[in-house]
Amino acid sequence: MSKTIEKRLEDEQKFHNEIFETEKRTEEVGRFYAINDAIHDAYEGFVFEKPEGKVYLEYGCGMAKGGRSTRLARLGAKVHGIDISDYAIDFLTKEAEEENLDIDYQVMNAEDMSFEDNYFDVIYGTGILHHLDLDKSFESIARKLKKEGTGIFIEPLGHNPLINGFRDKTPDIRTEDEHPLLMPDFKLAKKYFGKVDVQYFYLTTLGVPILFKKKQPKFLINFCNGFDKVLFTLLPFLRKHAWQVVVKFSDPV
Repeated sequence: MSKTIEKRLEDEQKFHNEIFETEKRTEEVGRFYAINDAIHDAYEGFVFEKPEGKVYLEYGCGMAKGGRSTRLARLGAKVHGIDISDYAIDFLTKEAEEENLDIDYQVMNAEDMSFEDNYFDVIYGTGILHHLDLDKSFESIARKLKKEGTGIFIEPLGHNPLINGFRDKTPDIRTEDEHPLLMPDFKLAKKYFGKVDVQYFYLTTLGVPILFKKKQPKFLINFCNGFDKVLFTLLPFLRKHAWQVVVKFSDPV
């Protein structure tokens, strides 16, 4: 029997409150996320492009102290942030008050946002879409973006059997409703956006944190990142086996 929407949201909130309070996920997989500079550089290159005067939404803001919303607000952007975790929202609201920053943080269902339509220049998030009903979240994002607005996200892919094997062995650091994105999900996005651009990251690079559990050699990460780019260009069938993507949605329908 499938879960009700209310039960799924309740489970997600409970899980993320626990994760944010204990930092358990960071302890178990932190070494893999230590190789993530390349994808975050590509992502932030867009997010922080001429932010002054723009209206932003961090979609699934989590609770990173001094995070992107804080930085954007200091650069003159109008910033909103939503998350299912009330623990995270309380933390970030207090931080904004302490820093005297006008950031609107709210506990909100990302699949059915209450903001006015055609409001945001940029909606951005990391590791959020694969927790959601994509049909509903794509529709919600498209409605809330301005016609010239853009959504940009970092998300995991779900095709690589080795990565999926690791996920199966670590169920306690993920929710049972997670669903790393599949290639058909990008086709679904085209129902709501005129343009869907995908950049693929990390295939051979994943060997680095496996070989070096601490202090991964930067030169080796850079070499593997470059090698992965060549692989994804010359052998496009390998793209779906990447670990993560930056996906950009524009021209909302």
